Amino acid sequence: MGKKVKGNGEGTLYKSSRTGLYIGQYVTNNKRHSVYQKKNEKIGDFKKRFNDILSSINTGTYIEKSNELFISILEKHIEQKHNDGITSDSGYLRDLYSINLIKNTCSNFINKPIQKVYADDIEEAKQYIREYAQTSIDKAWRLLNKTFKLAVSRRKIIFNPMDDETLTKPISIKETKKVEALTIKEEKQLRQILNTKEINHKYRNIVLLQLDTGMRIGEVLARSKDDIDFKNNTLNIHNTLTKDTEGKTILGKHTKTYNKRTGIDSGKRIITINDEVKQILTQQIKNKITNINNLLFWDYEVNSYISYYEINSWLKRINKKYKITNLDLSSHNLRHTYITRLREAGVDMKIIQYLVGHVEGSSITDNIYTSISKEFIESELQKIN
Repeated sequence: MGKKVKGNGEGTLYKSSRTGLYIGQYVTNNKRHSVYQKKNEKIGDFKKRFNDILSSINTGTYIEKSNELFISILEKHIEQKHNDGITSDSGYLRDLYSINLIKNTCSNFINKPIQKVYADDIEEAKQYIREYAQTSIDKAWRLLNKTFKLAVSRRKIIFNPMDDETLTKPISIKETKKVEALTIKEEKQLRQILNTKEINHKYRNIVLLQLDTGMRIGEVLARSKDDIDFKNNTLNIHNTLTKDTEGKTILGKHTKTYNKRTGIDSGKRIITINDEVKQILTQQIKNKITNINNLLFWDYEVNSYISYYEINSWLKRINKKYKITNLDLSSHNLRHTYITRLREAGVDMKIIQYLVGHVEGSSITDNIYTSISKEFIESELQKIN
């Protein structure tokens, strides 16, 4: 047999002098492969099998045998996104959490070669996936789908098994805890407590700022005196506290809604401050600010950022003490409360989305963050009467 160089989709058939069986050779991606006639396989059947391989190469449907594991493709994808700067450190941590969820629930197939993973394997794992919260399931399901899509695009598999019409995303068996807003009465009670019995508490101004601006707790804790413009009565919100890859709290350069792919930070905004917010900010500036970033709020006892876990713990304690609400009170309720009050006041949705740093047109603002208080419903019904 000659040493003629073959291109993709070209093949050579010859008979082995040792076994007397036919051997077919073909080239893909500059690599030579061999196909062997099986014992008792008719020559016509072997030639058809060999020609089918050549045909698949020429039509772009050829899949080279690979032992690359499903979990290997997934982990490499997550690492590459982070290394390329597409995923932030905090986003990378969330992806790692989703990978751990997949490892815990999909052990029946994640360590298999991806070419041997089928829709039935995913279906089998769904019973374990359902034990997690729905938000966690949604993220893990997207990563599963992304891994198979990558394998298809890299010619590891012919089709994505998650495109199977019978395979549906699992629904969590856990009850979804909706974060509610405080009612008008509850909000008034909380404000009264903050302005009387808890007026000197170190977290009082943080809670009031959330109630009055709707900032995320990380945004409140990232505000510095350099962000305040008393001349124009504005506050610049351009970043938030976040976490690095080791879970350590750091001062971020952007807000939570920053898109690293486009470079657009939809959460960056300048808001007008009212007299109460101005009073809070003035009070904080009068305190001795000696931290390196000039942050308004700082834990000087441990010389570190204030933890929002501590604030939530304090909110739970005062809620238990003063019986403000039946809700599991947290800083997230305060943001919900602000957005709900704006909606009840008839503020345009685009304005609300700008004020709270949501992407314009996002359904999250209305579907997740807005509650309607009993008092507001009753007042609206009075108009009918």
